[in-house]
Amino acid sequence: MSERLNRCYAGWLGKLAGIRMGAPVEGWEYAKIKETYGELNGYIGDLSHFRADDDSNGPLIFIRAMNDFSIDPTSEEIGKTWLNYTSWQHGMFWWGGYGVSTEHTAYMNLAAGIPAPRSGSIAQNGKTVAEQIGGQIFIDPWGLVCPGRPGRAAELARRAAGVSHDGNGIYGAMFVAAAIAVAYDEKDIKTVIREALKEIPEDCEYARAVRAVAIFHEECPEDWRECFQYVHDNWGYDRYPGNCHIIPNAAVMALAMYYGQGDFSRTIEIATMCGWDTDCNAGNVGCIVGTMVGLEGIDREKWLAPMN
Repeated sequence: MSERLNRCYAGWLGKLAGIRMGAPVEGWEYAKIKETYGELNGYIGDLSHFRADDDSNGPLIFIRAMNDFSIDPTSEEIGKTWLNYTSWQHGMFWWGGYGVSTEHTAYMNLAAGIPAPRSGSIAQNGKTVAEQIGGQIFIDPWGLVCPGRPGRAAELARRAAGVSHDGNGIYGAMFVAAAIAVAYDEKDIKTVIREALKEIPEDCEYARAVRAVAIFHEECPEDWRECFQYVHDNWGYDRYPGNCHIIPNAAVMALAMYYGQGDFSRTIEIATMCGWDTDCNAGNVGCIVGTMVGLEGIDREKWLAPMN
């Protein structure tokens, strides 16, 4: 297996492991996870197979635009891919209602003839809907197909996320895809984060949240729980509208990567112990770090064998 393919495969398996790590406690608060499980070390409960959900289905389906249209698909073409492959109110994403679920809203816009990126825009749907977490959770393959090309990954992610998101929802997509692209050639997680931040506006709230966690880590590098308290108090759910805003979860992802220090297991475990959108956060950082460390950096017996 070539080194590029190794890292691509490790990135995708890393995402799947992160999804299954976080899924049992999705939506739980930090305090409930700590009280119930204490320090997590490995999967919660026994697994015999990987169970797909929106975090894995969407990414694999939406990137089909590269096969169906071109290797340089437009946002409108990716939107058409949504219509071609999405099963009505089944899987793919949360069908939580128009104006409530960002993806459901975008799909209904597309079905009504509103093309992407208008379908996901703030102008069409409002800022709250446009800046929920889905901008980054479906985006990993756009980074995986751009090894060593963060600018290209960010541009494809911008187009793909624009089908359903806008504002910080798009910036999160660009950051994650760029980080994955950078991770093909880097072994230092701080470098990965720093290079990925170059692909989004320096003054956007997404970048400010990531940098705030970076500064906290520099000042307090040992205690991730103390950092989470800082995130909870300054970037928490209470400060952002909607069911699952991207900014609090972006801060958790940054925390998990900084305090995980490039260790795959520790990174997805910390992302899960922080709570909130645990499967999405652990899945995204699992893909970034998995790509960075390759298959040899993922404990096969601990993370891969249980998924069969």
